[in-house]
Amino acid sequence: MGYEPSLRLFAGFDMQRHRTFTTGSPSVQIDINIVRNALQDGITFDRKSNDEIAIGIRPDQFVDYVSAAEHLHKYGAQPATFRLLQKATSLQDITEPDVAALAEPRRRIVQTVSRLSRKANFKQQVLQAYDRRCAVTRVQLRLVDAAHILPVGAVDSADVINNGLALSPTYHRAFDNGLIYLTENREMRINPVKMADLQALRLDGGIDMFKAPLGRILLPPDRAQWPKKDFIRRANAFRGIA
Repeated sequence: MGYEPSLRLFAGFDMQRHRTFTTGSPSVQIDINIVRNALQDGITFDRKSNDEIAIGIRPDQFVDYVSAAEHLHKYGAQPATFRLLQKATSLQDITEPDVAALAEPRRRIVQTVSRLSRKANFKQQVLQAYDRRCAVTRVQLRLVDAAHILPVGAVDSADVINNGLALSPTYHRAFDNGLIYLTENREMRINPVKMADLQALRLDGGIDMFKAPLGRILLPPDRAQWPKKDFIRRANAFRGIA
């Protein structure tokens, strides 16, 4: 691994190719522009003159990189796969014909990178739009997630800012589970059906404290980034909220 402190970005190398090397060796260098692009894309790829794949990594994508590093470096070195990895990180659509000629392991790694890149880009854009503050509590503290309004598993869900909310983990989980929901007036409310279920199970301890910050949510300064009413309406229908 390498680290660029001024950008706070990592660079990953294929250690199978670097069992021995000297400090400053060009074999463990990466184009700084490739690394810089990771600020936006999350993960970026540089094909070096020796056909090695070096990878720029934004810190929030470090765990995803580590979990897939062996396959990324191994299969990314193949030219057709490399081109598709670049396409995936720039958020271009990867079609079935694009991957049809790839062997299964290469196809799987392209699909994985496409999914991770869209996830990373969505998170970055949503958190920036909300100034990294929870839309319910207004708290930052680096404890904020990017939540989909219309869940990923729903038809026509999209990784766009106005299908996103910045939420602290507790409220994110409550939102995904339907305990709270967003109205078309962009107010966060408790779901009375789920509330009744918790009361019946005597699991409603702390509910008054939990409900206290609910109401009108924090919205991005740019109205174009506000939650889209169509996403809100379909999300509530998806979760069975009247």
